[in-house]
Amino acid sequence: MPGDVEGGRRNRLLRLGGRFVLLLAVCLPVVTLHVDRHHALFVLDEFAYADYLHQIDGGDLIVRHGELSSPAGLRELACRGYEPSTWNDRPPCDAPSYDPAVFPNAGINSADIHPPTYFWATYLGARAVLAVGLTDDLVDAGRLFGAVWMAAGLLALWCLLRAMGAGRWASASGLALVAAGPMILRQWHYLTPDAANVLVGSLVILAVVRWERSPRTRGLAGLAGAGALAMAVKAPNGLVVVVGGLYLLYRAVRGGAGDRQPYLRAFSALVGGAALASAVWVAVRASLSLPGLSPLEQAEKVDSLHPSQVVENLARFITPLDREPSSLFPLALLTSYLLVGYLLVALVSVARDDRRYALALVTGTVLIAGPLLLVAVNFGLRGSYAIVEPRYGTTLLPAQAAIAATFWTGRALYAVGALAVVAPVAVLVRLVA
Repeated sequence: MPGDVEGGRRNRLLRLGGRFVLLLAVCLPVVTLHVDRHHALFVLDEFAYADYLHQIDGGDLIVRHGELSSPAGLRELACRGYEPSTWNDRPPCDAPSYDPAVFPNAGINSADIHPPTYFWATYLGARAVLAVGLTDDLVDAGRLFGAVWMAAGLLALWCLLRAMGAGRWASASGLALVAAGPMILRQWHYLTPDAANVLVGSLVILAVVRWERSPRTRGLAGLAGAGALAMAVKAPNGLVVVVGGLYLLYRAVRGGAGDRQPYLRAFSALVGGAALASAVWVAVRASLSLPGLSPLEQAEKVDSLHPSQVVENLARFITPLDREPSSLFPLALLTSYLLVGYLLVALVSVARDDRRYALALVTGTVLIAGPLLLVAVNFGLRGSYAIVEPRYGTTLLPAQAAIAATFWTGRALYAVGALAVVAPVAVLVRLVA
């Protein structure tokens, strides 16, 4: 019996490894093609993230609050520029030195707010990419490692879809639709902690689903680890922890009195792991911070929140796959509304004791209220306001896809499968055009 169990576990690991290799073989050419065609840094924070890799390469493992970008990081922006272009008066690439004051945010690295987890992993991956000779540029190597983040995220999503009961073809369609979202692809093409969003979102909900299937002590440890991982990558990932926590609370309330305690313990493990990881990073960051505020922080400071700032954040997570006008926008919009639509289908067509109903209810709630929660937390903790980026909601896409895929059978599967073919092909055509 123990041998059978060990053999079964080994076979599962081999299958997972094989799927990861297959996904990586698909993802690597797509990411490589983008890296080859897009040399400039992406305008949303990639300057800071590229500098973070150079800081690590120079021996500084953590970027401190208020720290100036390294000369190598300044050179990256001076030589590469921004895409789309927003800073045209940059100094020449071959300048012997650079004045940080003329750079965005006075040259201060704004990535200090994030835990170093993503940057450490990406730096190690970039060094491996450099070692095998795929490129000789550290930033491009870090971007190429995005193929690993992409393959890992899609593998975790596959496991979630199958754990929720979706068929193989429905699961494959779900992977294709998520991967074809231009904003999701952008997260894997460029340097950004959002590259881990699909992976984190999938693992948190998967930990919840697997614990519920077989509650046990090891499952509680998995929940705690999933919550900690989410917050160890990026604070907005707390949104998917909120989804998982609300789901467990809902199931506790719906169950009988004797069934509530396991769910409450699971809730405590998930949220406790997230809270502990967040508290550790807040303490570490505070101990390393330099005094003063950067120009960006000063610009975001506000005395109060206005109704217009609340209104402009409504529905920011409903269509996260592509918020920018492009030839792919209609397909991205269709996919976004397809996934949201199936939340409504679940709410009106399945019993309230069905886990799909509970997951659809809490996911829909966080889709609507999540941006407002981030605004409130940002104002309450930092006294600042910035409009919530739709990409923060991509950690919720795995839960949406997991619910939707369980309904994809028969004619619905044919229709969704057709979209799952057309969308990736359109992305590739635009990429090579």
